[in-house]
Amino acid sequence: MRHRHEASEHAGESYFASISDLMVGILFVFLLMLTIFALNYRDAEQDQLIERQKYEQLRVQLEQQQRETERQKAEAERQRREAQAEQEKNRQLRVLLRDALDRLEYDIQQREQARQTLLTKLAEQLRARGVQVVVDQHSGVLRLSGDLLFATGSAALSPEAAKTVGILADVMMRILPCYAGSPPSTGCPDDSMPVLETVLIEGHTDHRPFMETFRYRDNEQLSTERALAVFSELRRAQPGLDAVRNSDGLQLLGASGYGDRRPLPDAQGNSEEDFHRNRRIDIRFVLTSRTSEEMQRLRDQIRRAIAQ
Repeated sequence: MRHRHEASEHAGESYFASISDLMVGILFVFLLMLTIFALNYRDAEQDQLIERQKYEQLRVQLEQQQRETERQKAEAERQRREAQAEQEKNRQLRVLLRDALDRLEYDIQQREQARQTLLTKLAEQLRARGVQVVVDQHSGVLRLSGDLLFATGSAALSPEAAKTVGILADVMMRILPCYAGSPPSTGCPDDSMPVLETVLIEGHTDHRPFMETFRYRDNEQLSTERALAVFSELRRAQPGLDAVRNSDGLQLLGASGYGDRRPLPDAQGNSEEDFHRNRRIDIRFVLTSRTSEEMQRLRDQIRRAIAQ
């Protein structure tokens, strides 16, 4: 009986021991799992921190890229506006330059046309009074033969030559003021305009050597003296020519001598005909370089457009 009781107690103690061991095992497993969880949590937290740092770095980079993109866009917009402004400025400048070129061509054409009209009127009136002249419209020259005015080797005008120059002076006095700086208010054709800078009386000789005399040492002096002789006779025959001025208020008439240094392009040989043609008096009508008021206005606009 007592042995059964002891066996029963021994079995009960074994049972409780097994329960305790089981609880200890479970607790150990729980602690082990808790440790593993803690370690995993720490690793996860560390990974999360790393990922957050990466995220922050990426966010900062994206913000920087966005700011740089916006800066580039703003810079591109600024450059686009500047390019548009420059294009507009260039367009306006091209318009002004085209207008200026058109106006300049028009002014040149008008001046050339006015000089052609002047030369034609002079030649017509001179021929009507028996004075034969040659007109070179390209050079703006009214040409008289020197042989008809002067004896060989002389710069003295004969009475007949002085009469011819007097006719020339009378015709010039009738027509020149209409094409000078201050044309008369009446008596001028509608197409006349102040286009003349100067009117030069030019003396020319052929290229044969000049035999020095007690009065003239060479062709240059002879041609100059002949030009001055015509120049002086024009002023004597028509004193009013001295009062004809250009647009700058300067006297219109002048004189110069070129000797044999300016032969005619088609008379540079050694024939008597070439010599005869090169012995001449040219009256050269030089066009003014003064711009019109319209050209001055366009010039000022172009300067302002360039300065902007």
